[in-house]
Amino acid sequence: MQRRGLSLVALSCALAGAIPGVLLARRVADAQRRVPHLALAQTTARGGDASAAPVIRPTTIDGVVAGFDPSRIRRERDRYTSDLPGGRKATLTLDPAWQRAVSALVTGHQIPRSSVVVLDTDTGRVRVYVTMGESGAPDLARDAAPPAASVFKIVTAGALVGAGMTVDAETCFSGGWHRLSLRDLEANPRRDRDCVSLGQAFGRSANTVFARRAVERLNSAGLLAAARAWGFGESVPFEAPVTAGAIDMPEDRLEFARASAGFWHSHLSPMHGATIAQAIARGGELQRPWIIDHVEDAQGRTVMQHAAPRAWRRAVSAETASALARMMTFSVSEGTASRAFHDPAGRPFLPGVDVGGKTGTLTAATPYRAYTWFVGNARDASTRVSFAVMVANDPVWRIKASTLARQVLQIVYRGRASD
Repeated sequence: MQRRGLSLVALSCALAGAIPGVLLARRVADAQRRVPHLALAQTTARGGDASAAPVIRPTTIDGVVAGFDPSRIRRERDRYTSDLPGGRKATLTLDPAWQRAVSALVTGHQIPRSSVVVLDTDTGRVRVYVTMGESGAPDLARDAAPPAASVFKIVTAGALVGAGMTVDAETCFSGGWHRLSLRDLEANPRRDRDCVSLGQAFGRSANTVFARRAVERLNSAGLLAAARAWGFGESVPFEAPVTAGAIDMPEDRLEFARASAGFWHSHLSPMHGATIAQAIARGGELQRPWIIDHVEDAQGRTVMQHAAPRAWRRAVSAETASALARMMTFSVSEGTASRAFHDPAGRPFLPGVDVGGKTGTLTAATPYRAYTWFVGNARDASTRVSFAVMVANDPVWRIKASTLARQVLQIVYRGRASD
């Protein structure tokens, strides 16, 4: 085969003086078509051996992978994979034991609509990806239809710290636990008998504290800019499309106060929620999450692979991120997630594991959807994870997101969940 290829080239050269340039080019092209490996001579695996397979240089995965649907995966021995068009196959970053156990956990609770996303804090690798919803509905992990609810207090708290408020700054308040009115925005020493620090207000999700402090120290344009720095209004960069979390920031004083406390006006996907939590653990820098380790073609050759972890954008300074991380511990130690993470005697379900996060609860009337959230970070001596858990209950509640999140972390750190 090699001798034939060389003779064709020699023949082309011998005819060069007699055949016009255009005709010569055609003859050479015809020769190459008849000897297809000749055109690959510079990219063959062994020098000029035209019978060898061409070298495959994998391309870097940098954005959406055509045809990839992370909600459609299958387990193959010690890994999870997903089929792609053209006979290709993606090998995923999921932890097989965690993924299997969390999937069984969510299915066992018979939750109608829910999603669990767990990231490796240091790299952004997706370790658990579970999504449950009606047939034909969008993949909830990537759907930003749910309201952010009080998870948005992360944005407001970061903006307040950036404006000079400390975690220990005290506010006395009353009311506003389930709704906010103009009356709640006005300080009244005779009525305001409950005094808490900003960190405690964060942990207890005290709406009035956030509403009053936002009206006092922030404005609509500034809080909107802060939300956009956290990625609201933009699609999270991922191998499959993620719906952008909608955000609007009213000028009206009461509606601005409500928005700052998480009463509608902002929407979030679980994938975005997990990256927000991860950014707090990483000093304020949002990172691109990734779930595809590599892609193989129909012949089993690696044609695409993931590169090193990459930053998305900076949301807040390292100092502000540290303050937010401290505030998140209040949610678990004494706030809205305390009962989920401690038994009736007050003993932690996860001794030796540091956990912090933010809950969120908001109910839509038509159709009825009781949205609950828990986004946060956990770590022990060897493992750091960032996560988002979202549960949308029907009128008959199955489980709250904070309890489900604790059970997920029990699987991660203990191998199994408890009731």
